[in-house]
Amino acid sequence: MKTLELVRKAYELDLEGVHILDKYSITQVESIYNGIGPDRFPDWLRKIVTESAGIFEPAAVIHDVEYDEGGTREQFTAANDRFRRNCYTLVKDRYGWYDIRRYLWMNKARRWSNYCELFGWEGWTKTEEQEEKAT
Repeated sequence: MKTLELVRKAYELDLEGVHILDKYSITQVESIYNGIGPDRFPDWLRKIVTESAGIFEPAAVIHDVEYDEGGTREQFTAANDRFRRNCYTLVKDRYGWYDIRRYLWMNKARRWSNYCELFGWEGWTKTEEQEEKAT
């Protein structure tokens, strides 16, 4: 999905934190959103991860903007928890309670959120100097 479609889906489902996008143009959001996975992933790996977890992309747009803004440790944990809840919303929108895929995807959402919490602090606190070293 293109970024504009992802943003529209996030607003359509009223995902938590979606209004963080209000202060950005779609061009700015496109420059921030890089798919699912950390900045340190090579593009080819992030593409594979995004394709395998594409259902979560609207939540990831919000999450990437939150990570771009950064903040305190409490805000970091809140962003990761919000990502999980938004992923749950996306899964519930796609799969009914009777569909086993709903529960498989919800488990994936929980795991992805945990990965963000365990390994995402460096991305949350990145500085321009760190970004320059990465390029």
